[in-house]
Amino acid sequence: MVNPVSQEQFDNYMEGIGLCGLRNRPIAIAVSGGADSMALTHLLHQWLGVEGRDNVHILTVDHGLRPESADEVKMVQKFAKDSGVKCRTFKWLAEKSEKSIQERARQARYGLMSAYCQSQKIGHLFLAHHGDDQMETFLFRLAKGSGIEGLACMKPVQKFGEHLSLIRPLLTVSHANLIETCRQAGIVWVEDLSNDSEKYMRGRMRRSRAILEQEGLSVKRISQLTARIERAGSLIDQIVENKEKTIIVKKDTKRIDIKLSELVSEHSEVIIRILQRSIARLRIGENYPARLEDVERLALRLTQDGFRGATLGGVKFTPRSKEDILCLTLEQSQKT
Repeated sequence: MVNPVSQEQFDNYMEGIGLCGLRNRPIAIAVSGGADSMALTHLLHQWLGVEGRDNVHILTVDHGLRPESADEVKMVQKFAKDSGVKCRTFKWLAEKSEKSIQERARQARYGLMSAYCQSQKIGHLFLAHHGDDQMETFLFRLAKGSGIEGLACMKPVQKFGEHLSLIRPLLTVSHANLIETCRQAGIVWVEDLSNDSEKYMRGRMRRSRAILEQEGLSVKRISQLTARIERAGSLIDQIVENKEKTIIVKKDTKRIDIKLSELVSEHSEVIIRILQRSIARLRIGENYPARLEDVERLALRLTQDGFRGATLGGVKFTPRSKEDILCLTLEQSQKT
């Protein structure tokens, strides 16, 4: 038997991730019209109470990927009006070629909603990602060879730029729970059939879940695993941050100098993380970081005799042996 998400369950989760203070602040909810986002909106309305709804902004995007997307936006608008909350609609007008269409649509949605939140001084955007999404993300990243950070998957609270936090309070519940929540509340929702399409990798992953769940790899198990990975990753990050304070001797947006002998004497995981973080600092805003496998190979090369330098992720790594320094600079900076 599938149960709806109870209000008590939702309230306890919001308290557990430290969000009770949001009741008196403006928030935004990304609503597609599907059961997940409609259930989230319903639960948030109950959590906020009637007075708190004045602070709610429903955001919905007509991505134009399916003929019915415009009608779905109209349905969300009506739902917002009936609920007495603000609704802002957006339309994605970019060229919609087949290549990476879902990823580009996702980035466009986040960009549009983030800009709106900043203009309205909204610091928290609620997303309806749930346990099934988390499981699919884990499998997707596992298949792509992600490391610890990637396998921690989506976080309940995640910074998005300087002014916005993404909030995901449904990561421990299933899609089936959210459908039942809508049913019992009498909420109408739409089904996006493309979610099950085997044309996309996520759709193919979805098809395999029934077999995996029979073997015990359930949403609950994945949720427990990602929490443990996140915990272990946080400890490693803390160790790396402390180590960086002693071995990074120069750090700005164009150049980073690291004590070479101390770097190569560290555990390989610490070396890899310092390299990743240093590349990210120099390549701020870059959407596609260096591949983990490439960083691992560079970390190994650094510990071997005869390392003369390398370029990775648009960053040049130049050893200055006499100074015991590994100098990192942007590749284009070396050409000028």
